[in-house]
Amino acid sequence: MVLEVTGLVTVLAIGVFGGSLAELAKWVGLRENNSQNLPHYAKSPFYWIITILLILAGGGLALLYGYTNVNALLAANIGASAPLIIRALASTAPSGTSGVPPDKSIVKPPVSLLNFLAGR
Repeated sequence: MVLEVTGLVTVLAIGVFGGSLAELAKWVGLRENNSQNLPHYAKSPFYWIITILLILAGGGLALLYGYTNVNALLAANIGASAPLIIRALASTAPSGTSGVPPDKSIVKPPVSLLNFLAGR
């Protein structure tokens, strides 16, 4: 049996729910990696604003597929895919630095939205 939903708010909410699941999967992954401390970015308002925007992007992407007679599971899957797609696209973009610095010291990449989304 397929659960079909109709309505702008309903499809948006299901897409946002899917986007939330994708973000939750990230935190479950951190927990499974035996991370004893929260990542430094977890206390950053910038991080949480971007996280909320990624979750909302999931709802927006689900809406792009329509809002009448939509399969609820498909809307949730589409919502979950948006943060993952954006993160994957950000991680494949060039970071602006190439190779190892001459002194082989560790250099942090410049602070940018692209590097933030890519996890650099």
